[in-house]
Amino acid sequence: MGGPLVSILIPTFNRAHYVGDAVGSALAQTVTDIEVVVVDDGSGDDTAARLAALSDPRLRVVRHDRNRGIPETRNTALSEARGRFIAWLDSDDIARPHRLAAQLAFLADHPDVAMVGACAGKLRPDGTRKRGVRVPPLSSATIAAWMLFRSAFQQSTILGRAEILQRYAYDPDFPVCEDVDMFLRLQRDHRLANLPEVLIDRRLHSEQCVRQRGNDIQDRTVALMAPALARLGIDAGPDELSRHVLLGKVHFHDAEVPSDFLPWAQGWLARLNRRNAEARLFDPASLALASDYFWLLACRAMAPRIGRTAALRTMLRRAPRGLLTRPAADWARAAASLNLGR
Repeated sequence: MGGPLVSILIPTFNRAHYVGDAVGSALAQTVTDIEVVVVDDGSGDDTAARLAALSDPRLRVVRHDRNRGIPETRNTALSEARGRFIAWLDSDDIARPHRLAAQLAFLADHPDVAMVGACAGKLRPDGTRKRGVRVPPLSSATIAAWMLFRSAFQQSTILGRAEILQRYAYDPDFPVCEDVDMFLRLQRDHRLANLPEVLIDRRLHSEQCVRQRGNDIQDRTVALMAPALARLGIDAGPDELSRHVLLGKVHFHDAEVPSDFLPWAQGWLARLNRRNAEARLFDPASLALASDYFWLLACRAMAPRIGRTAALRTMLRRAPRGLLTRPAADWARAAASLNLGR
């Protein structure tokens, strides 16, 4: 007898207050041919008791005898999956009921795509919804260019073909950013996509890894970006790598930014695009869009230091060619529609 259509994998560690909501949203999917595999990475709170109280034959709980870290927990989940497709969901997030149906339909229509993500809504710690939607790059070409700067996916949104995803184990050398490392490796071999739909809601709270392990994330992101830039033919030094990682942040404080950051960023982005014109590694329009987007964020971050007028003038010195492309128009339409309508 064959396995289920989809394995929904939920790694967890000390998330007793949230894990029940995550599992409940997985079990409430409109696609019912599923299994939900929760891997408890040695939690010391009431996570085990909360999971034991859930009764559904489609739910399996695997427990580590001690805390082994995120990569090993994800790899345990991968090895336990029996479905033809694998969907991930973090234990503090919630999947919307039609999440699997939408992504399975997309993969059925696009057999060349190995994995698909989606947009994400935002939740407060108490589960109430916040305004705003995170809209990632959508097309395979734009995703590839985006990954030169930062992740193009949110882990909780991804669904892919099990026969492919199970070949891309998570690297223990990345106790943080393990998902970005996997996305980069997968993207080099396969076409990936994101749907312009909100399919999960991401809970924002003080215990998230991104809020607690900033220095580790910086270090591991530098380790990821160095080979990514090298593939483009750029041998970046330590200072350039540090600045490039900073450029890829969605939010940063002006205190983090060197005083000459904007002139440097303008020249750096021009260098990336010139090198790509020679190497032809990325779609030029997609790299131009990514470059313009992160340039705008950098100018916005520097506005408190140099003044809004000066930041605006600096921003306009760089012709926004990438914002006038077809990928930019598609992305802007999706972002406007989702943020105005939800």
